[in-house]
Amino acid sequence: MTAPDHLLGSDAQAGFDIGPDFARFDQMNDMFTRAFWDDTVRSADTDAFFASYRMEAAPRRGEGFGQRDFALRNASWLISDLVSNRAAADGLREGFQGAIRNDTPVCPDQVTLADPAQESNEIKRLAKPFGTDLCGITHIDMRWHYTQRPDTRDMTPTTDDLPDGMTHVIVMGHAMDADLVATYPSALAGAATGANTATRPRS
Repeated sequence: MTAPDHLLGSDAQAGFDIGPDFARFDQMNDMFTRAFWDDTVRSADTDAFFASYRMEAAPRRGEGFGQRDFALRNASWLISDLVSNRAAADGLREGFQGAIRNDTPVCPDQVTLADPAQESNEIKRLAKPFGTDLCGITHIDMRWHYTQRPDTRDMTPTTDDLPDGMTHVIVMGHAMDADLVATYPSALAGAATGANTATRPRS
């Protein structure tokens, strides 16, 4: 799959060397999804990893594995879990293996926009209070959009379409706490990803 003409120059600018055998990626094959359906990846260890985020804390000896550490980790994941689990009956894990749905109706009246530069600056300004460290806006390049996503009810592939009419994406970068990340594989380290994920929408 080749890029649209107006994006070809961006590959070189980003340092990408796209070979002729390039193909879009299927989310069914990412490391988290495969750990649920692929018997060559799934194991007692992967099951235990995911289960540890859905069970009562199991403190043990060792720094980073105390009751307080588990409490901090679980608290950091609360908001993310509430959002990602609310459409479970539809086979959609919002924010991870599917787009986040609107929580309230979208206003039918469109706002009159200013020029692109002004709107871009406004979007980047508004991203800051939501914990964004970097924010950019660019044309949609379907090469980097998953071909399929999993239906999380039975981990079978389903379509991963974008809404009609979309031409651009907002890309955000969220830094994680380096001190917490350095404590991996402790329970405490999970607070770094949890706090980051709570403010990270999936595009």
